[in-house]
Amino acid sequence: MSNTEALQWAAEADDSLARNEILTDDEIIRTVTPEEDDDDDDDVTPLNPVKISHSEAVSPLITHYIRLKSKILKHTKLCSSDV
Repeated sequence: MSNTEALQWAAEADDSLARNEILTDDEIIRTVTPEEDDDDDDDVTPLNPVKISHSEAVSPLITHYIRLKSKILKHTKLCSSDV
């Protein structure tokens, strides 16, 4: 990038920034912080986590792994018999 191109790019960036609203720290915090009486959470159903053991959690993964491994082996045998 030449010096002229860099200066032109910087000038365009300055113009772009000049069109944006400059907010103070307090204004930014007020903008992103929900109001206390904000009732938008009415349609959200709270989750009640179900506690399960590690073995109960791993069991479906092992079953899926075994089925996937079987499919891969079948596919591999089919592909090798075509050669």
